[in-house]
Amino acid sequence: MKKLLFFLFLILIVVALFSGFFWLYEAQYFKTRASISSTSFSVENSYVFVSPLKAPADGKEKIRVTVFVLNNQGLGVLGKRTVLGTDTKLNIEAVQALTDNFGKAVFDISSTQPGEYYLEIRIDETLLPQKAHLTFY
Repeated sequence: MKKLLFFLFLILIVVALFSGFFWLYEAQYFKTRASISSTSFSVENSYVFVSPLKAPADGKEKIRVTVFVLNNQGLGVLGKRTVLGTDTKLNIEAVQALTDNFGKAVFDISSTQPGEYYLEIRIDETLLPQKAHLTFY
């Protein structure tokens, strides 16, 4: 009877150790898996999204330019200052110039003069290779 209790106690300890190590590993894995970075970003992974591509040049209708600043692993980078190139014919409103947890910066653009515009995007003084292409008609 004492041997049976000893083996049951030993099995209980082994199971407790294995489950403890498992949960410790899982907690560490989930903690670092989707963390965001606030230091470096990848010019190649970052991109620009323009919606809609065309809008009336009435000064009221806006085109939204969204910039996603990502690191080498494709995760958003927090707190990067994003600046769009300027044009005197455009009214550029910075909705969110600093990137959020997803690396997203948002700008609304309107114009009263029809035309096709290409705007440069700078992230902390680094020029992105992609330009925002928008058209007002």
